[in-house]
Amino acid sequence: MGRKHKQMKKTIIIILVVVVVLIGSLLVIPVFFKQNLLDAAKNTLNKQLNAEVQLADINISLIKNFPKVTVEFQEIQILGKGEFQGDTLLDVAYIRTKMDLASLFRKTGMNIDEIILSEPRLNLIVGKSGMGNWDVAPVQKSSAAENTKDDSEFKLALEKIEVRNAKLIYNDKAENMLATLSGIDLDISGEMYGSSTRLQTKGLVSDVAFQYQDVNYLSKTTIEMSTLLDVDFEKMKFTIANNELLLNRLPLQLEGNVEMPSDTTFMDIQVKTKASDFNNFLALVPPVYEEYLKDIQTDGSATITGKISGFYYGESYPVLNMEMLVSDGKLKYADMPEQISNIAAEVRISKPQGDLDLMKIDVKKAHAAIRNNPVDLNLTVTTPVSDPYFDGTFIGKINLSHLKDALPIDSVNISGIIDANLFVKGNYSDIENEAYDKIKSDGIVKLDNFIYDSPDLTQKIIVPDGQLDFSPKSINLSRFNMKVGQSDFHLSGKVYNYLNYVLKDGILKGDLLLSSQFTNFNELLRLQKVQNGAPATEKSKTETQEQEEVLVFDVPEKIDITFRSKINKAVFDRLPISSINGEIRAVDEKLILEDLSMNTLDGKLTMNGSYQNTPQNQPLFDFGFDIAGFDIPMMYNTLSGARKLLPGAGNSHGKISSGMQMKGRLSPQLKLIPVSANGTGSFQTRNVEIKDSPLFNQLGGILKKEKLKNVTIDDFTTRFTVEDGNLILKPFTTKVIGQETRIEGKLNSESLLDMRLDFNVERDMFGPDIQKILAIIPGNEKIKILPAGVELKGPVGDAKVNLDLSATQKAVTDATKDDLKKSLEKLGKGLKKFF
Repeated sequence: MGRKHKQMKKTIIIILVVVVVLIGSLLVIPVFFKQNLLDAAKNTLNKQLNAEVQLADINISLIKNFPKVTVEFQEIQILGKGEFQGDTLLDVAYIRTKMDLASLFRKTGMNIDEIILSEPRLNLIVGKSGMGNWDVAPVQKSSAAENTKDDSEFKLALEKIEVRNAKLIYNDKAENMLATLSGIDLDISGEMYGSSTRLQTKGLVSDVAFQYQDVNYLSKTTIEMSTLLDVDFEKMKFTIANNELLLNRLPLQLEGNVEMPSDTTFMDIQVKTKASDFNNFLALVPPVYEEYLKDIQTDGSATITGKISGFYYGESYPVLNMEMLVSDGKLKYADMPEQISNIAAEVRISKPQGDLDLMKIDVKKAHAAIRNNPVDLNLTVTTPVSDPYFDGTFIGKINLSHLKDALPIDSVNISGIIDANLFVKGNYSDIENEAYDKIKSDGIVKLDNFIYDSPDLTQKIIVPDGQLDFSPKSINLSRFNMKVGQSDFHLSGKVYNYLNYVLKDGILKGDLLLSSQFTNFNELLRLQKVQNGAPATEKSKTETQEQEEVLVFDVPEKIDITFRSKINKAVFDRLPISSINGEIRAVDEKLILEDLSMNTLDGKLTMNGSYQNTPQNQPLFDFGFDIAGFDIPMMYNTLSGARKLLPGAGNSHGKISSGMQMKGRLSPQLKLIPVSANGTGSFQTRNVEIKDSPLFNQLGGILKKEKLKNVTIDDFTTRFTVEDGNLILKPFTTKVIGQETRIEGKLNSESLLDMRLDFNVERDMFGPDIQKILAIIPGNEKIKILPAGVELKGPVGDAKVNLDLSATQKAVTDATKDDLKKSLEKLGKGLKKFF
């Protein structure tokens, strides 16, 4: 009994040792072989590819799928070289594989039976040279024996492939074409080895997008597929045994096979819709727009059939025939009184075996109607790759009131009639080369009582009558009248390069005559409604409105249009304006004024310069102003800024003129940002007479008060500069009330005034108090003229007046000399008492 017990104990110990050794081996082996496998993977990939391969890490597990080994490669990148230096061809979060444990101990003959890819990003680029970045296979210089050896390093015994959240990008820079497939999930299961097998594949592409020549042709399209494939590995032939395909929500059926015995791929695939209801056809609408298809009643039929047959090799593509037929279609929203009826179309895409440029796209009998207003479209496109040739017509009469009754256009209120009859025929290259004489195009678009009213606008846009005549070279506005609020406009002239602008993102050019009997700029600048926050109280309503009101505007890009303006009357703020003439040019996102003149304030204003908005809504301006003969009291009563600069000028008379060049920035309310202003200019006056000025009334202590009631200022010209918002007035001399006066000063960016007036006053102009003081000075009969200084400092409109009589005292001293010496004490007491 004791011997049996000892024998059992010994057996248990042996088993435990074996288990410990096995577990230890499972834990230790990955550590031993990790670096070898990582180095081998890097070396092999870099040797096999003409690209830089980066591999962050590798993890090996013998437990997860025992007795198989799981190998996970993390953060794999394949980077381009040469022309594609810095471009990433492939970027994968991780690749997980499952293989035989024995494969780790061999340098050749590794078997892989499962591959999982997480978030792979394949970025295919065609450079401007026409080369593709995926051509990373190096030129083979080795012998056949060496090639055979390399090919035997890996053996696939795949039973499963998974791809999660992949993205495929095809960017052809030479053709300006971009295709993107996002959110790709793919599952392939079955024995992917031997001579034949059956594979189950499931796939989803969440977003398919296609852009060509900067035009979006496809976006937000989904593809979902479940397919059972019969595979003959010896012939490399794949036959579709069973298939379910959803294009957005449209169910399609695929049949046929694909064979790849060599470098040539043979195809014989048929596609057709599983149902012919028109409602199924609407499933092609991208999911992002599905909300607009709620509560729709449909009728009619729609089918899609097609076939791809032939072979693919090099630049030779198989035969393609696709056909989409729509007939007797009807579409009606449940809450709408009208319906879109007689919807029909025949769309055919065909191509024989050969180059893609042999493809032909034919749209015939595309038709729809609302009530008795039909729309018809026909379009043919050939040679789409090399130089698309197009031949299209559009004929339709659309009553917008009926359209609004058929479609839920809740955001805007539109009405009126658009009557169009257009056709165009030609090659796309002629548009690029502006060889418009080679394009055949003609047509007319008429507008009758067109009204556009949007919640985002403060005014309706009304076109009572309009006609646009189309030719290959231009659109001629032979008749186009428009009203916006109180403003009326008549446009005539031509718009050029419109085909290039629409089809190739070119620059729209135009030369238009804009005339108006009356233009209300206050309404036009406030045409776009401002989205305010919470309602303001009555007390703060005005302040809040001024803070939030945005009057600045953007000039559209890719246009070069000149408006030769002729406006009879206009109003801006409270400023009445008449006879506006000149050129306004919109180009390079700028508004350029060229000799724009207008009559206002009983004078004339001429402007030259430019305006351009910024992302901060603080437009840049660089203007030249020429002001001729503005009336001072009209300025005071009309412009709030003039009331601040010229207090009390409402009862004055006279004219001012000025010429200046100024640059700086404007606020969102189109007001000058003072600190940004810089410039130079001149200033002239004519026949200026100032009545009851608060400023001059403060001089009553030294001058006769009756002379200060009506202060005349002789005509003068002076120059000034503006530096960072500070206006610096150059010294100049004129006569005020007939007295010679030298004036200089500065007005800073915060509207603080610092000005000095130095008078040479004739003796009989002094007030009675000064006369009494002078009378007691010995030798005063020698004094004919005395200087007197006045300083103005403080806010504009409320500046403090300080008298400076230091020059006066010196002049008195110099004039009386010895006579004054005897009476200095008496004079000092008198002046002290007076001041």
